[in-house]
Amino acid sequence: MFTPAILHRSQFQLSDVLISVLEDEWTPSTSYEALVHDAWQERVREATGSGQRIWDGRFYRVTNVSDMKCDSTFPRLCLGTILYRYIATFRALHEYHAREGLEPLNHLSTAGLICTRDGQFLFGRRSRDGTIDLIGGGAQSDELAIGCGSDIEATLRKEIFEELGVRSTQIPDVRGMGVLLSTTSNVLVVAAVDLALSTDEVAAQFADRSDDEMSELVTVNENDLSAFLRGMTDCRTLIPELMQCSRS
Repeated sequence: MFTPAILHRSQFQLSDVLISVLEDEWTPSTSYEALVHDAWQERVREATGSGQRIWDGRFYRVTNVSDMKCDSTFPRLCLGTILYRYIATFRALHEYHAREGLEPLNHLSTAGLICTRDGQFLFGRRSRDGTIDLIGGGAQSDELAIGCGSDIEATLRKEIFEELGVRSTQIPDVRGMGVLLSTTSNVLVVAAVDLALSTDEVAAQFADRSDDEMSELVTVNENDLSAFLRGMTDCRTLIPELMQCSRS
């Protein structure tokens, strides 16, 4: 597993993120592929048994993680692709992954630190395992092609609509805060998101959301936000450091 890290921190517009898309798909060794096949089939059986949907879609992968630490203005992302089965099985197979000397997955995700009109910050409780997380998700080339920074913002807005039921027209402001690296080598573009809706109005629209990934809303007030984030897992504990930068 990897050590959580801040790859980039600054205030930036997501539309200013520089994007290069490469013809580069992550591929493992033959021996690791065989392990993935068995682990993926087990994952599919578990999902089917619990009534969940799972599919082997194509996600974006960041190929220039080491270079990102050198940038000082706004992020630059070089993107290839990776199939979801490698992402979904990494936790179970990470020791084999390291033993094979394979490149990090570095799959790309977006995450929103979402604030309502009445000053509450919104998180979701995941249906699959009951954990609390930020609203967001993996960037999938099968769903929305990314060719420029504005597509990163469109991806986040899409996730917010699917998971909260909040429409893009109800989101007046999205501001980049930074880029994080998780223990699974996931690369997360984190943004502060302001809504034109109150907490109660979001709750009403949440009931009609199109995606059941989140089972319920979790609200946190501003005074408790930093402590709440530091009590979460993985790279989420680093978000308060991004918040300090965004306020400076």
